[in-house]
Amino acid sequence: MNLPERIAAVLTPDLGAMTADSVARHLCAKHQVGEGAIDPEKAKKLQETIRRGLVAFVGPERAAELARQCLDFNPGG
Repeated sequence: MNLPERIAAVLTPDLGAMTADSVARHLCAKHQVGEGAIDPEKAKKLQETIRRGLVAFVGPERAAELARQCLDFNPGG
């Protein structure tokens, strides 16, 4: 499972499959990540972007938890 797939899988229960997939692909492209190991600085920035984007949908605590789960898996790392 690559990173966009992982992020989409984590976000699907809260956002729905289509929205989660679109968000995951867009953010990974924006942050230039996806396959292989992720630079720790890029991972930190991506996680923060995910967290901020989710706050309005799921609240701050759930947003932080989902963002953490999205980056728990680091393909190739």
